[in-house]
Amino acid sequence: MHKIALILILLITTYVPVFISMAQRFTAADSYYSHGFLVPLVSIYFIWQKRKKLRTLLPVSSSKFGLILLAAGLLLHFVSTALKINFGSYASLPIVLGGLVLYLFGKKITREILSPLAFLIFMIPLPTVTIITITFKMKILTARIASGIVNMIGIPAIRDGSTIYLPNDFLIVGDPCSGLRSLISLLALGAIFAQIIAGSRVKKSILFLSTIPIAIISNAARIILLLLVTYIYGKKAAMGFFHDFSGMLVFAFAFIGLTIVMSFLKCRITKPA
Repeated sequence: MHKIALILILLITTYVPVFISMAQRFTAADSYYSHGFLVPLVSIYFIWQKRKKLRTLLPVSSSKFGLILLAAGLLLHFVSTALKINFGSYASLPIVLGGLVLYLFGKKITREILSPLAFLIFMIPLPTVTIITITFKMKILTARIASGIVNMIGIPAIRDGSTIYLPNDFLIVGDPCSGLRSLISLLALGAIFAQIIAGSRVKKSILFLSTIPIAIISNAARIILLLLVTYIYGKKAAMGFFHDFSGMLVFAFAFIGLTIVMSFLKCRITKPA
């Protein structure tokens, strides 16, 4: 236990600047990772759920391969720190933790908690340039879908980039409305659903990947509603309370979508082991 405590203290000390940097990304205005603080708690909870099964795997046998993984993760961290590439340091954290668990507890326990460890990926902020690129493409896609649907239901709409012109006004699909924030959050939610359902790996993978089209469709539905409100009641009504309320509707639509996919796959939520 003293050995484990010493290693954890050294690890935390090494990663203090990384934790501070990540916390700044989590709490930034219009952050795409405001859920970041919850991710390690969810990961710990999933490991805690497996406590009975983990006891059956005792005593543990150390794996030397864990040291290689640990060294690789630390090397990535130190190189990224020297080059001031924050994303490299963020990405090194799950690698270091995986290597540490493998070295201290062996292959069987590592295999059992691999999914909770992998879930930590959802707290790793993407590079800003990547977010800008994805956001731009997503808001263009969302504007294209929304304007197309609105035209189909008989309301003339002309799209110019991410701006949609209606007969009486226009609506700009800005970065916050691109859907990337909801996509990132819903991918994490899809991973949680995949953890708690009973089913094959194929079904779990389908459920997880279904969050991508569900997130895009849900966000497009929100923009369509905003366009309809703008057309009927004016832009002031659309950009007031309804704008914020429709943001919450995205997650309601997405949750319904995930439930439908679960029903289609005939999946059920498992009880803790």
